[in-house]
Amino acid sequence: MTPRYASDVFSSTHKTGLTMQSFMAVVLPVLFLHYSMAVLVQLKGTAMYRTALLPILFWSAYHAASSVDISGGDPMQVQTNATFITQLFSFAMRATIWATAQEPYRRLDPPHKLNRRGEEANGLAMALWNAFDLLVNLRGIGWNWPQGLHIPASSHKSNSRLLFVVLCAGRFAAYAFAYDATLEVIRLFSPEHFSGFTGGIIYDASLTPAWHVLRCVSISFLAIWMIYFAVQWMYYFAAAIFVTVFQQHPSQWPPVFDAPWLSTSLRDFWSHRWHQTMRHIFLSLGGQPSTYIFGRAGGVIGGFLFSGIFHDIELRAVGKGGNSLVVIGFFVMNGVGILLELVWKRVMGKAVGGVFGWMWTFSWMAMWGAAVVNEWAKIARFGAHSSPWGFRPAMLVWSYVQSFLQK
Repeated sequence: MTPRYASDVFSSTHKTGLTMQSFMAVVLPVLFLHYSMAVLVQLKGTAMYRTALLPILFWSAYHAASSVDISGGDPMQVQTNATFITQLFSFAMRATIWATAQEPYRRLDPPHKLNRRGEEANGLAMALWNAFDLLVNLRGIGWNWPQGLHIPASSHKSNSRLLFVVLCAGRFAAYAFAYDATLEVIRLFSPEHFSGFTGGIIYDASLTPAWHVLRCVSISFLAIWMIYFAVQWMYYFAAAIFVTVFQQHPSQWPPVFDAPWLSTSLRDFWSHRWHQTMRHIFLSLGGQPSTYIFGRAGGVIGGFLFSGIFHDIELRAVGKGGNSLVVIGFFVMNGVGILLELVWKRVMGKAVGGVFGWMWTFSWMAMWGAAVVNEWAKIARFGAHSSPWGFRPAMLVWSYVQSFLQK
């Protein structure tokens, strides 16, 4: 049975659409509190204020998640609710980390290190400005707080903002097109179910075992690429905006992925090559407390457990339920896989790697990941619009091609 508080968040029955009134009364307070926490965490002697604001932010985030329906009741736009609710949950998680921070957060490369009198500008005025960077800088690039963060090397060596924005625009267009094309290919496996908001499953018992497995693996493979393309186009869109509007430096937006298809171990995949945007959150709230209580192995499982809970919330936020055991289990089993790699290294005297490491990595993830993709299919993740206003660049190009061929 779903708890009442969870039902209020994940169900749209009692919610209202997003209007100027609901934004000002419900959403804006969360944004203001989140920004205030980002300012306070940079200042000394603010621990008491941060601790006092934390439960207020929790309540405000819950109130917003349980009151506002971003989709406006449109079943094809339910993915916007998932994005909204997971962002609110992310605000709460980051605020928890900021409230318990032992040392003030500090920019290592602030855009203006000295004020007009030649003194270091690290007071309230600078904190107010730097808070905007902190709000969007999930990896902590240029800050003193991330630990062990892997930053992929950038192929962009120029300091020109104009050139960087042009490159971002090109990459945004390419990845948005690739995302849309991949999504459409997935829909071709079951047009009547994957193209609408009713949902379906990736399994097909009418096929022979070999074709059945091939179908599941193919859809899962395409789904992973779909996620990759989605994160990329959103990242480069945000990079172009913040470098243009807020005059951030291109170095603050290094690549978000590091060729994950080249991973030769689960540890390599999750610690280095897959995007690290949520790493600090999962380690701070899941990994570090579990390490303190259960040791290194517990820390690994704790970090992945927290990641699983976050992704389960993201799945359920669509409003069509979900299987928590499947979603959380996928991430926990990846933690188990990393522990098995540590055992292998201790017994064999060498780390998992090479061709066999590559085969091990993606076989293990495919074994546990297909069920997660099936959960996506059941909640109509492949049918709902995932891009703003239902924009379909690949299908738009395809319609032009069809019109040209019919002439």
